[in-house]
Amino acid sequence: MSGDVQPRKRKDKRKRRDDRKSEGDVTILRQSSFQDDDDSSSHGVHITKMGNDDVHLHVQHQHGTGGHWCAKIIFFSLMAVLLGLVGLIIMENRGIEDLDTPLSESRYSNYFDGWVEEHRAEEHDEHDEHLSSHEAALDEHDDEHDDEVEEPYEQQSGEAEEAEQEHDEDDEEDEEEEENTAAENVTAEDDDEKDEDDDIEESVDRTQSLADDAEEEEEEADEEEQEDADDDIEESIEPIASKSRAQSAPETVEEEDEEDDNIEEEEEEEDEDEEQAESIEPTISKSQAADDDDDEQDNDEDAAEEEDEELEESAEPAAQSVPDDDDDEFEQADNDEDEFESLDQDVDTQTEQLKAKEVNAQAAEENIEAVTTTSWLGSQIKPKEPTGAKSVEDELFEQELRQAQAEMINENHANALRAFNTLTHTYAHKPLAHLRRAQALERIAELRRSNQLLVDAVESYKRYLAFNESITNFDYRTAGERCIEHMRFLGQTQPAVVIHELLIERYPDEVQLRNQLSLTYLMSNNLLKLQQVARDTLKRWPRDPLAQLYFGLTLKQVDGDYAQALHYLQRAIDSQAAGTQEPYFYLALGETLQRLGKQAEALQLYARGVKRGYFASVYQRSLYNVPRLRAKPFWQIADTDQAQELKQLQQNWRSIRNEALALLNVEGNFQLEAEQLRDTGNWQQFELYARGQRLHRNCQRAPITCALLEKLPAASGCRRGQIKFSAMHAQTHVWPHCGPTNCRLRAHLTLVAPEPHLTSLRVAEQERTWHEGDLFIFDDSFEHEVWHNGTQLRLVLILDLWHPDLTAQQRSQLTPI
Repeated sequence: MSGDVQPRKRKDKRKRRDDRKSEGDVTILRQSSFQDDDDSSSHGVHITKMGNDDVHLHVQHQHGTGGHWCAKIIFFSLMAVLLGLVGLIIMENRGIEDLDTPLSESRYSNYFDGWVEEHRAEEHDEHDEHLSSHEAALDEHDDEHDDEVEEPYEQQSGEAEEAEQEHDEDDEEDEEEEENTAAENVTAEDDDEKDEDDDIEESVDRTQSLADDAEEEEEEADEEEQEDADDDIEESIEPIASKSRAQSAPETVEEEDEEDDNIEEEEEEEDEDEEQAESIEPTISKSQAADDDDDEQDNDEDAAEEEDEELEESAEPAAQSVPDDDDDEFEQADNDEDEFESLDQDVDTQTEQLKAKEVNAQAAEENIEAVTTTSWLGSQIKPKEPTGAKSVEDELFEQELRQAQAEMINENHANALRAFNTLTHTYAHKPLAHLRRAQALERIAELRRSNQLLVDAVESYKRYLAFNESITNFDYRTAGERCIEHMRFLGQTQPAVVIHELLIERYPDEVQLRNQLSLTYLMSNNLLKLQQVARDTLKRWPRDPLAQLYFGLTLKQVDGDYAQALHYLQRAIDSQAAGTQEPYFYLALGETLQRLGKQAEALQLYARGVKRGYFASVYQRSLYNVPRLRAKPFWQIADTDQAQELKQLQQNWRSIRNEALALLNVEGNFQLEAEQLRDTGNWQQFELYARGQRLHRNCQRAPITCALLEKLPAASGCRRGQIKFSAMHAQTHVWPHCGPTNCRLRAHLTLVAPEPHLTSLRVAEQERTWHEGDLFIFDDSFEHEVWHNGTQLRLVLILDLWHPDLTAQQRSQLTPI
């Protein structure tokens, strides 16, 4: 091959190679010199000999785990360990409310010394150092690689020419294929290195993200703890369950001191861990800051205690210097004026010293208050105070109590209730906290007309009364009477007896308390207990008007002894004593007069009641009334708003009669009248509805009647009335009496009346009788009286229905009777 052709071929090959290089197909590396094939192969380098002007490709293959792979394995192993430790920490502290828990409380704390929480900065620094060392190793490897391939191009030229001469033209094509293969290997190697760098960057990012997540979790935990504290204050207003004095007593100071000692030991352990840290100052957490405040507070308290001891020691000699026998001292003073003057000077000197020490003690107390006011709620440390001075706890309590009362004055009721709830929880051993909460609750209950708030007020009064011995007589009695009043209103008459007994036990010589117990028994219709208490009261106070009144009621209602009852009732009401001038007592006295045949005197008494506003008229004497309702003794069906329904009921009177007679033939279905209105004879009843509620068991025995009544909601839904069968036998007389309310009208559907001329009903001054199949309506709030002088049974269906003047809203709001 001629010399001209060979350089031309080399130029053509160089040109083709440059074109491929520009297109990015291969990576061309320049070699300084060729090594032996053995040496090259040992390093995974394939070398192709070419001419002087050619370049050489250096392809590196990784074998085994040498080089930077060891660093990667070590790095990722450390990362796995670190992630495992972080996971253990998160799992252990999940759900813990106290974020200030010392590190020594963790069961893994012995293994994490210097790693967790306190030296978080060290972990990041060590990780950064590890990454920097790994990157340095990679850079060193790249530098060595570059040193091998980047030698001056001129040093290669001679050897390249010799290599080029040894190859013939047939080897050129093989050489090109090898070059392509080498280029692909070099490209793959570069991709691997890029992947390794990406993995390192991703691991660094993951580590940083884990650290950020841990910090975010701590912040979220702090926020959640604060939100939980706010939610506890804003929760339902329901009071804490009633406690006895032992249960409501606070934790002792000794237990708090033990807790403080444990906290101080844990703080000392944390301080030792901080001293072992390497030149990195850990971040101070919120819990450590709070602990530092506690240390300062303890130091101030110790100083205050030392000053208190000095003050007491100085006070003792002063007290001892005063002689025990005053007479001897004054005799000695009369005999020797000099000694008296010297003694007076000593006392003056000691008094001045005592005043000076008191000033110092007050200054120390102010320092204690300044520190404790900010941290008392968290640490609950109660320093000792000089004798006779208010404790820090008392001052804090009074301050918070004033704030709660200020909220009540400003009518911020929600804030006031939260403040009082906090007081009763934090100062459960303070009776005043429960009393003020009860008073606030009853005030808000009155404004909102809330029975539930009133129940809460009663519970607070009960907890206040449980302290008993530590409450003054006036406050105890006032609170007890208020509690009883609310319990009566809520219908809790039987539980109120317990409060009555507490008051009577503490004030055994107070007749008013015994009379209040009698009234509670009367409201609960426990007439036997009422009679017993009233009798015992009269034994000690025979002239007490209220005791006479209650005892007279029991004689009338329980014993039926109207003559003796009149004696006590008349004297009590004529006394005009407080508590005796009530409509119910006027009714009792008037009925007693009527049952003794003294109708004229009874009407005079009722007239007195009308003047006092107790009754609407002499004959209309109901006690539970709605004003401005039409009032007349008898009504027409057309005057009501239920005329059509009443006529339909009247048309089915025979079916109703058959069911009533079937029930009457079975013994035990009808019961004697229980209101003690019967003078003579036999009067029985069978209820179907009571207070607007269907009596299902009885209605199953009279299905036709109850089905018809369901179509008459003004009667079946009347909560101030009842529906019943009334069977009155011959020779029966019912005393004059009035219904309890003017909110209803009473209808009689006559089922059996064989002797209408021998039976009569008087309402006020009007009379009527019964005829089978007939239906008439009257207002039973007027006085009415019944006579049955015949020889056969009289059977009627009695149904009460709402007064037509009442609106639907009024009917829904009226309480049952």
